[in-house]
Amino acid sequence: MTLRLYGEHHVSNALAAAAVAHELGMSVTEIAEALSVAGTLSRWRMEVTERPDGVTVVNDAYNANPESMKAALRALAAMGKAARAEGGRTWAVLGQMAELGDASLAEHDAVGRLAVRLNVSKLVAVGGREASWLQLGAYNEGSWGEESVHVSDAQAAVDLLRSELRPGDVVLVKASRSVGLEKVALALLENATEGEVAVR
Repeated sequence: MTLRLYGEHHVSNALAAAAVAHELGMSVTEIAEALSVAGTLSRWRMEVTERPDGVTVVNDAYNANPESMKAALRALAAMGKAARAEGGRTWAVLGQMAELGDASLAEHDAVGRLAVRLNVSKLVAVGGREASWLQLGAYNEGSWGEESVHVSDAQAAVDLLRSELRPGDVVLVKASRSVGLEKVALALLENATEGEVAVR
């Protein structure tokens, strides 16, 4: 059985679903078949699309909180292992996590630091103050030079990515829904015609 969902955080969900299904009388074979075809029910949640040029875009821009941001970064790092073998890089295009109150600075800093610890090739922090905290966390963890950058808005991120992406790169796009970073992922895919793009 192979899960079609990306990220190790889905494994515990799949196991919980399997346990309930087994308790309700489904056979192991039926459970495996059902889980192997399970997919996301809403758009922009770990939506993985490969462009014709070999760039993979992971649109996870529906929403974000500290735990989901960390899970998405771990999934990006796992996906990037194969990409690196072919000369590709991993990009984390991240924006604000909203409604964190007094914990906002610490949580954004922690996500920026995690991106460095996971060896993400480049962090692109998009937006205002909270995004600058993401970039600062990466910087304080040892990401200097061009490994992390802070840009003002989604269009600036699109311009940067269009100029620097190369075949084999994997791009994660994630922020709270209010930031609207799905525009970045959609812009990166807008020139791909139907039938040319493989959605996985």
